[in-house]
Amino acid sequence: MTRRWVLACTVAETFGMAVSAGAARAAGPLGTMAGLLLILAGGLAEGTALGLLQGSVLRDRLGGRRTGWVLATVLVAGLGWAAGSAPAALSGDDAGGVPPLGLVLLGAAAMGLVMGAVLGAVQATVLRHHVRHPWRWSTANACGWAVAMPVVFLGATTAGAGWPWPVLVGYGAATGAVAGAALGAVTSAWLPALDGLPVRHRTVLGYLTWRRPAARAGWTVLTVTGRRTGRQFSFPVMAAPLGSASLVVLPGHPTGKSWWRNLAPAMEVSVLDRGTWLLARGRLLTPGSLEFSVARSAYVARWPRARFGTGPLVVLDLRPVSLNDGRDQSPTRVGPGAMGANASDYLA
Repeated sequence: MTRRWVLACTVAETFGMAVSAGAARAAGPLGTMAGLLLILAGGLAEGTALGLLQGSVLRDRLGGRRTGWVLATVLVAGLGWAAGSAPAALSGDDAGGVPPLGLVLLGAAAMGLVMGAVLGAVQATVLRHHVRHPWRWSTANACGWAVAMPVVFLGATTAGAGWPWPVLVGYGAATGAVAGAALGAVTSAWLPALDGLPVRHRTVLGYLTWRRPAARAGWTVLTVTGRRTGRQFSFPVMAAPLGSASLVVLPGHPTGKSWWRNLAPAMEVSVLDRGTWLLARGRLLTPGSLEFSVARSAYVARWPRARFGTGPLVVLDLRPVSLNDGRDQSPTRVGPGAMGANASDYLA
């Protein structure tokens, strides 16, 4: 989906910026009202292209209905772009009074941050019936447009006032292609987060899986199997050593997470320990027992600032297995699980 999403944003902004550039040039010689209408039409064309192509990629996630998505995108992106570009296009002031380019780009980034957040929030109202975390999309668009909008303003600022109309339109299309690619690349990182782990945790997970830290304890990766779905979910956790063959994990906000409930009475999980995926037996410890106190002390020794409530602790016993005549006591090696649709429920 990532490639399709980036391509959709690129094509939409290529078309939209070309139309907007042509509309802005044509609006100059016209009267104020006619110019505003022409610029409005250009902005609506940009918003329509973006809504249609993005909606085509999200068709399955939207339950096959993209009308609401298109309308939301047209109203916010199209009208917002038209409103932002109309004063400059109709002012006719080409001499002096132009702020430094750095200030223009900084203002464009701020504008993209605000408008992107608004656009994402409106689109999230369409997503809220189809994904588990729709409001993350507001952050995605804020970040995406904060990157894309300076590209758009850079192209608008560097375009020559006397350029022929075809050259101006082509330059607008090239600017839109770069801006759309940037928008798609940034926002695509949030697409899996709409139903799964937040972007920051996916980043940590990817880093840990790639780097495979050599030291025991610290940040590591845990893979569990859903009790009802039977699917595997991988997520980063903060662990502490307990003896020579066990780790302790404190489930964060346990009332809102479900992964630790799968460990009752005990179950096998996969853990990334010292750069190797191993099989472990997960055990749930509740407050009040001596074993819980020992595990808690081990965790505090590694993470002094940890906050403990009334929730449980999880002990992961790295589990040796006997092969053939029982002389081989090396832990079983396994692989990581997939980050599934409900992975956020499992995050420690």
